Amino acid sequence: MSATTFQIPKPSSKDWPLYGVLAALVVVVAFLFHEGFANLWDRWGRREELSHSYFIPAITAWMLWDRREALKASIGAPSWIGAAVLAFGVLTVAGYQTTHIFLIEHLGIIISAFGLALLIGGQSLFRQTFFPLAYLIFMIPPPFWIITVTSWQFQLWSSELGVAMIRFFDVPVLLRGNVIELGNITLQVVEACSGLRYLFPFLSLGALAAYFYRGPLWQRALVLLSTIPITIVMNSFRIAMTGILSDRYGPSHTEGFLHFFEGWVVFLMCIALLLVVLVTLARFSGKKNVLATLGLPHAEAIRPAAAWTRERFMLVAGATTAAVAVFAVLLHTTEDELIAPDRETFAQLPLEFEGWQVRETALDVATEEALGADDYIVMNLVDPEDREVYNLYIAYLEAQRDGRSWHSPRQCLPGGGWTFDVQEIIAEGPQNVLGHAYNRIIMSQGETRYLVYYWYDQRGRTFADEIWMKIVLIWDVATKRRSDGAMIRMMTPIAPDETIEEAETRLQNMRVETLTPILPKYIPS
Repeated sequence: MSATTFQIPKPSSKDWPLYGVLAALVVVVAFLFHEGFANLWDRWGRREELSHSYFIPAITAWMLWDRREALKASIGAPSWIGAAVLAFGVLTVAGYQTTHIFLIEHLGIIISAFGLALLIGGQSLFRQTFFPLAYLIFMIPPPFWIITVTSWQFQLWSSELGVAMIRFFDVPVLLRGNVIELGNITLQVVEACSGLRYLFPFLSLGALAAYFYRGPLWQRALVLLSTIPITIVMNSFRIAMTGILSDRYGPSHTEGFLHFFEGWVVFLMCIALLLVVLVTLARFSGKKNVLATLGLPHAEAIRPAAAWTRERFMLVAGATTAAVAVFAVLLHTTEDELIAPDRETFAQLPLEFEGWQVRETALDVATEEALGADDYIVMNLVDPEDREVYNLYIAYLEAQRDGRSWHSPRQCLPGGGWTFDVQEIIAEGPQNVLGHAYNRIIMSQGETRYLVYYWYDQRGRTFADEIWMKIVLIWDVATKRRSDGAMIRMMTPIAPDETIEEAETRLQNMRVETLTPILPKYIPS
């Protein structure tokens, strides 16, 4: 059965109503997601590891333009499924308005782009535009907590591999967490040195290379996945070179080198290693010319199942445009306020605990800004003999939204040179004296050891797992209009002359006997 395809009207017979409906559809979808677009633009500019994202929409546009003839020939009957997908896009904006988790709206942008393809040209156009539109996923910033966790893990991997490279050159070196000690010189592998600024753009480049590579699917997957170890190796190499030069010539001689290597040199070396992977795979497949295996895939027209008609397009697009416009206006004009329950501030906490001397401390300005808590307290409890027994940190947020959330001790403590000997979640049960799940860590630095408990006290619930806490947060925002909550961390030193069980009993008694009676005033249920 033959099927006619969409033909662009000649200049002498332009169908202005048709173009008007199409333009209105695009405008209302853009208005629906305008807050999400603005947030993307802001995030791309504020995070160096996301600065490549400005180019992702341009690359998608280029891929669509390259296959423009195939696109025109693939336009079929407009699909009501596209209208349903755009309706789901409306729900993602409502989800953001409810939770203020921008990731929901960001994903809705890409989903709605697929919806537009379905609505305009049916499944044949959707299939033709699938990869160019799916490539937009690389413009979406990962959630803040994923960036934090990934950055921390990459710091540790890069530090360990970098130290191994330094030792290969017979340079004495000691690694404590992510702190590299070279005699009198100390180098700290901070977040900026984690390698994420290379990983995210390199992943997007690897996806393009895998798409351009003419080979079996498993080889394409290998091209994409190879970007992760390549990034870690090259970042470790940069750290190693910095350490070796610091040892030989002093840290003052490495500043320019480090800055130089933070930019294009490391990225270009990553690209060179990716080409090595491509050449190896090509040779494995019996192809001597790697350039012959690369190129933008030729897009063949996909025959539509049903013909495109003006009447159907005007009906489907017109109705969808009107519906999306109404909901977009309602969503963006409705007040959205969260409830912040009354509570006493930590400044009102009486620093008097029977049998203990309390010494309140303050975080430095940089740490305060990084944690972003609305209210917090840090205090050391010491016994009459002036020995530290407990360190207590409680932080409270009135609203967990727009990137403001908790920084787990698992992410920040190793940055100070600590290593985790034990790291586990203690579930609820008859043997759990605290009565709720909590994270248990035994960490060490040289001969010093600490036992750490921490958990999240959230609107009458207690969590140890961050992911489950965030899932319940979305539910509480939708049903209770609340996203407040606290994180509580307790620490006690493990003395050389005591057992872990003794430290365990001490910390558990502190929670049950001292903290339990006072917390409800400061952390609303």
